[in-house]
Amino acid sequence: VHLRGLRQQRQQREARQSQAQSKAREQRQYLIDSIRVIARAMSEDEKMTLTEGAIRLKVLLDNLMPELHRNPDFEIIATHYEATRHIPYLKEWKSLERSQQRRYRREMDTLELQHRDALLQAAAKLQQYPLDRMH
Repeated sequence: VHLRGLRQQRQQREARQSQAQSKAREQRQYLIDSIRVIARAMSEDEKMTLTEGAIRLKVLLDNLMPELHRNPDFEIIATHYEATRHIPYLKEWKSLERSQQRRYRREMDTLELQHRDALLQAAAKLQQYPLDRMH
């Protein structure tokens, strides 16, 4: 009877580990897919600003492979993020006065113009980067 209980515990533990591994693989694939979609949208979708794309990519890369921020091809993403992180967004943006929004918009426009080529190159490289083969 005791052996059966131990065997059952081991099987339950293995099932939990298998579920956790499966969930981790799904989460990883979700991050990879999201990175590719946002990277593509940065160059193809006029509704997504380079700043929004950089912010989203920074967060996704933080969760998938933070070491990519040190890769010279991608460090502009973190650089742009750091330069714009003080700018409110979502609800905070909507609660700003129009004059504040214009001031921040001008700041974002200047930074986007400055970083445009590097951000678009980084986005293009991320679309091709073998994220699914990295750990």
